[in-house]
Amino acid sequence: MDRKQFFLITLFILVLLLWVDPLYAGPGGAIAKAFFKTWWGKAILIALTVIFLPLVIYVRLREYIEIRRTKKQLAEIANTNKDFSWLSLDKTVRNIFSRVYIAWNNENMKEASEYVSSWYWQNQQLVVLDEWKRENLRNICKVDKVKKVSPLYLEISDEQTLEGSRIAFRIDAVIKDYLINRDTFKVVKGKNTFDEEEKIWILEYTDGRWLLDDIQDADLSLAFAKTKNIIPETLKVQKIPARSN
Repeated sequence: MDRKQFFLITLFILVLLLWVDPLYAGPGGAIAKAFFKTWWGKAILIALTVIFLPLVIYVRLREYIEIRRTKKQLAEIANTNKDFSWLSLDKTVRNIFSRVYIAWNNENMKEASEYVSSWYWQNQQLVVLDEWKRENLRNICKVDKVKKVSPLYLEISDEQTLEGSRIAFRIDAVIKDYLINRDTFKVVKGKNTFDEEEKIWILEYTDGRWLLDDIQDADLSLAFAKTKNIIPETLKVQKIPARSN
């Protein structure tokens, strides 16, 4: 097999992994791709991980470095506003994550309106949950535990109160997500098992509270981590070497 054939086969497998039977449930209308739930999907994933191990190591190392840098910057910002201290943020994000999953499982995002921006919870209710009801489907969605919360990107407002600031977090959690038919209770998509998943949740600081404002695919984790944080000069954050792209 020449280099061109190897490249084409690898590209085909990657496209297959990313697009076959893609997303089926969870807050944001999407969770881990169903492909990875199958035994042969996991086998292919393991094989690809071995092949691309150097790239995997690079991605994780790069994320680790940038996450540490972001935590240092948050520590400086916390001197101005304690709501930005890492211990406070970690606790807040875990709480919001759990509250949103409970509301989602109850098919009533209004229950989480205290933790989610108004436009986002209403959008998810109308576009995803209510649509599944019309299709006679229900999403069973539960959190076993939140393993880790990591700050990937900061977009700090220049307002004195820091209102409007946004932070992107990578959340590693053990969750259960699957769709069932309301009449037969038969599993339509997914599996009734807990699995480790990664999410990217974007929170916005509004009226002195952190609110969920968007959910992105975990594939964007490195892209967020590599993006230069936006921090006003007026905060006088300790100068930390800029990120290289």
